[in-house]
Amino acid sequence: MPLIQWVFRTTLAAVALLSTSAIVHAQGHSHAAANGGQIKDIGPYEAELVVKGSDLMLYIVDGQEKKVDTSKFSATAVVLAKGNEQKTVELTPSGDNRLSGKMDFSVDGKVRATVTLKSPSGDAGKGRYSVDAK
Repeated sequence: MPLIQWVFRTTLAAVALLSTSAIVHAQGHSHAAANGGQIKDIGPYEAELVVKGSDLMLYIVDGQEKKVDTSKFSATAVVLAKGNEQKTVELTPSGDNRLSGKMDFSVDGKVRATVTLKSPSGDAGKGRYSVDAK
């Protein structure tokens, strides 16, 4: 194989490898969402937002993907409702590693929400989501 072809193929392979690595890093997660939602890092936690009909559910795991007892956690989701109006949904403990709440309003297309998670020791942080409702 001529040198030029070898350099070209080697460069293409390196670019493909780096691109894949950058995509996984940009998403921040090398695993699939266990509940079919979207995962974001919020503080030291991974928080998966799932929307089913009017129900919002936030599943919390730690950095080792172990379920976190959410009995002393809370969260608020500021959701973009129909007509670009912002509505707040309170998410409260609802068993195991889940917080949940109900939307009593309509949304256009995807559910776009900014979730603020509060751990027992205070604010853990925020995550921005864009999730399809099921």
